[in-house]
Amino acid sequence: MPTPHGAIGVDDMTPTQEQIRSAIAEQAGEWFVANHTGPLDEQGRTDFVAWLRTSPVHMEEYLGVALIARDLPAATSDPDVSLETLLAQARADERVVSFEPPQPARELHQKRTWPGPAWAAAAFAACAMVVFAGLITWLMRDGQLLGLPKTYRTAHGEQNRVRLPDGTVVHLNTDSAVTVRYGRKERVVDVDQGEALFQVAHPDGRRFRVVAGVAQVLDIATEFDVFRQTSATVVTVVEGEVAVLEARGSPPIGPAVPPDAQRVGAGYQLRIDAGRASAQPMPVDVSQTLAWLHHKIVFEQRPLGEVAEEFNRYARIPVVIEDATLRALPISGVVDAYDTDSFMTFLATLEGVRVERTATRIRVVRTTSQ
Repeated sequence: MPTPHGAIGVDDMTPTQEQIRSAIAEQAGEWFVANHTGPLDEQGRTDFVAWLRTSPVHMEEYLGVALIARDLPAATSDPDVSLETLLAQARADERVVSFEPPQPARELHQKRTWPGPAWAAAAFAACAMVVFAGLITWLMRDGQLLGLPKTYRTAHGEQNRVRLPDGTVVHLNTDSAVTVRYGRKERVVDVDQGEALFQVAHPDGRRFRVVAGVAQVLDIATEFDVFRQTSATVVTVVEGEVAVLEARGSPPIGPAVPPDAQRVGAGYQLRIDAGRASAQPMPVDVSQTLAWLHHKIVFEQRPLGEVAEEFNRYARIPVVIEDATLRALPISGVVDAYDTDSFMTFLATLEGVRVERTATRIRVVRTTSQ
């Protein structure tokens, strides 16, 4: 990758500064080519961000190159394209917010000329109008263009829905975090903790891969849920199909599904426990798995201890069950994940169960008759 020779700032447009501006433009072109040839390595990304931050002119020139690269094909196909048309297209671009550049930047462009055909001058003028506006919303795009990782997280009791730049929608459950990275051939999401539902978009053919602890999930045009627990990862497929394999080895190469991967179809769930996947996917009630999207906990003959742990993911006051027999008690029902009083009322209806509430916790114990 060509490396720009240092960072240059501009204060006013003397003849010497004109030469400096030209050198910055050349550096911007080199960085643009480097970013579009493939994802930069860590040092390259650090150098690039440092170069951008050196001066507003660096940011201006880079975005100018990017916008010209986008607009010139249309301009060359229509030599009569007008400045008004390009400006209208730039302003209508959903990736650009309405924001006027500061006065010094406008003055720089008033003094600068763009040699060449009229369509090139028009394209450059369009760049000048949106240069600062597009820097954050278009250039960064949550890290997609630069190959930078972007982390999304929720706090205890919080849920969130995020639309990624590629159109994929990620629903984050409580106490969850995912980190998204973009490469030339694939998009990779690390489930750092908690649970996420992925509704995957395929705008450009790049593979979508999820890494959760010791598991890798390869998307095959689908919607699926990944829950990373303390010692296990649970993958539930809502629509389509995924392929699940261990994350210890190197990432799979090419679009083909590795032969050692387990395929999981819609309505099935695969559990990876202590690094080993179940022998085969098991059928599951998807509506129960995704009840959290509606702030519900649905359980059918599940151990009381598991249900309590699920409720504790949302509750401000934790439910504590120390008795092993009570923890294994199978129960069925539906509760609001955020309604502590209703859950306590439900627990109190269980035979042989007594509920004791303090300011810091809710204890569930067996009655003395048991």
